[in-house]
Amino acid sequence: MSIKDNALNVVKGWAVASLFRTALENRQMKKFLKNGGLILISLMVAHPVLAAGTDLLAPQQATVNSTFGSGSSLIKWFYIAEIVMGLFIYIKARSPLVFVGIVGCIIFTRVAFSIAS
Repeated sequence: MSIKDNALNVVKGWAVASLFRTALENRQMKKFLKNGGLILISLMVAHPVLAAGTDLLAPQQATVNSTFGSGSSLIKWFYIAEIVMGLFIYIKARSPLVFVGIVGCIIFTRVAFSIAS
Protein backbone atom coordinates (compact mmCIF):
# COMPACT_ATOMS: atom_id res chain seq x y z
CA MET A 1 0.00 0.00 0.00
CA SER A 2 1.57 3.23 -1.08
CA ILE A 3 0.27 6.64 -0.16
CA LYS A 4 1.50 9.67 -2.04
CA ASP A 5 1.50 12.75 0.17
CA ASN A 6 3.61 15.75 0.95
CA ALA A 7 6.47 14.69 3.21
CA LEU A 8 6.49 18.09 4.92
CA ASN A 9 2.90 17.74 6.14
CA VAL A 10 3.30 14.55 8.18
CA VAL A 11 2.45 14.04 11.82
CA LYS A 12 5.02 11.33 12.51
CA GLY A 13 8.59 12.42 12.07
CA TRP A 14 7.67 16.08 12.56
CA ALA A 15 11.19 17.06 13.66
CA VAL A 16 12.78 16.02 10.39
CA ALA A 17 9.93 17.52 8.39
CA SER A 18 10.33 20.74 10.37
CA LEU A 19 14.03 20.91 9.51
CA PHE A 20 13.31 20.39 5.83
CA ARG A 21 10.51 22.97 5.93
CA THR A 22 12.74 25.66 7.50
CA ALA A 23 15.53 24.89 5.05
CA LEU A 24 13.11 25.31 2.14
CA GLU A 25 11.78 28.58 3.59
CA ASN A 26 15.32 29.91 4.07
CA ARG A 27 16.24 29.04 0.49
CA GLN A 28 13.13 30.80 -0.82
CA MET A 29 13.92 33.87 1.33
CA LYS A 30 17.48 34.04 -0.02
CA LYS A 31 16.18 33.95 -3.59
CA PHE A 32 13.65 36.67 -2.79
CA LEU A 33 16.26 38.92 -1.17
CA LYS A 34 18.73 38.40 -4.01
CA ASN A 35 16.17 39.21 -6.69
CA GLY A 36 14.75 42.14 -4.70
CA GLY A 37 18.24 43.55 -4.21
CA LEU A 38 18.96 43.31 -7.92
CA ILE A 39 15.73 45.15 -8.69
CA LEU A 40 16.54 47.92 -6.20
CA ILE A 41 20.07 48.37 -7.53
CA SER A 42 18.82 48.51 -11.11
CA LEU A 43 16.26 51.16 -10.13
CA MET A 44 18.94 53.24 -8.41
CA VAL A 45 21.25 53.08 -11.41
CA ALA A 46 18.48 53.79 -13.89
CA HIS A 47 17.23 56.93 -12.12
CA PRO A 48 18.83 59.96 -13.83
CA VAL A 49 18.90 62.14 -10.70
CA LEU A 50 20.91 59.52 -8.82
CA ALA A 51 23.23 59.00 -11.78
CA ALA A 52 24.21 62.66 -12.17
CA GLY A 53 25.68 64.90 -9.51
CA THR A 54 28.44 67.20 -8.41
CA ASP A 55 31.71 66.28 -6.78
CA LEU A 56 31.11 66.93 -3.09
CA LEU A 57 34.74 66.29 -2.14
CA ALA A 58 36.28 68.79 -4.58
CA PRO A 59 36.85 71.45 -1.87
CA GLN A 60 38.78 68.89 0.20
CA GLN A 61 41.51 68.40 -2.43
CA ALA A 62 43.85 70.90 -0.73
CA THR A 63 43.42 69.10 2.60
CA VAL A 64 44.21 65.73 1.03
CA ASN A 65 47.31 67.12 -0.68
CA SER A 66 48.60 68.67 2.54
CA THR A 67 47.95 65.46 4.49
CA PHE A 68 49.19 62.87 2.00
CA GLY A 69 51.34 64.97 -0.36
CA SER A 70 55.12 65.13 -0.43
CA GLY A 71 56.64 66.82 2.59
CA SER A 72 53.71 66.05 4.89
CA SER A 73 54.32 64.84 8.41
CA LEU A 74 52.40 61.63 7.77
CA ILE A 75 54.97 60.47 5.21
CA LYS A 76 57.81 61.26 7.63
CA TRP A 77 56.15 59.15 10.33
CA PHE A 78 55.72 56.30 7.85
CA TYR A 79 59.42 56.49 6.94
CA ILE A 80 60.45 56.45 10.61
CA ALA A 81 58.15 53.48 11.33
CA GLU A 82 59.53 51.57 8.32
CA ILE A 83 63.12 52.15 9.43
CA VAL A 84 62.43 51.12 13.04
CA MET A 85 60.57 47.99 11.92
CA GLY A 86 63.42 47.21 9.52
CA LEU A 87 65.93 47.43 12.37
CA PHE A 88 63.85 45.07 14.50
CA ILE A 89 63.56 42.62 11.61
CA TYR A 90 67.33 42.87 11.00
CA ILE A 91 68.03 42.11 14.67
CA LYS A 92 65.71 39.09 14.48
CA ALA A 93 66.81 37.71 11.08
CA ARG A 94 70.44 38.97 10.83
CA SER A 95 70.07 39.30 7.08
CA PRO A 96 71.32 42.39 5.23
CA LEU A 97 68.57 41.88 2.64
CA VAL A 98 66.22 43.49 5.15
CA PHE A 99 67.74 46.85 4.25
CA VAL A 100 66.87 46.24 0.59
CA GLY A 101 63.32 45.66 1.77
CA ILE A 102 63.38 48.97 3.64
CA VAL A 103 64.35 50.79 0.44
CA GLY A 104 61.57 48.95 -1.41
CA CYS A 105 59.03 49.92 1.26
CA ILE A 106 60.12 53.56 1.15
CA ILE A 107 59.80 53.65 -2.65
CA PHE A 108 56.39 51.97 -2.46
CA THR A 109 55.24 54.44 0.21
CA ARG A 110 56.41 57.39 -1.87
CA VAL A 111 54.57 56.15 -4.97
CA ALA A 112 51.42 55.28 -3.02
CA PHE A 113 51.26 58.68 -1.33
CA SER A 114 51.89 60.48 -4.61
CA ILE A 115 48.95 58.59 -6.13
CA ALA A 116 46.78 59.38 -3.10
CA SER A 117 47.48 63.11 -3.30
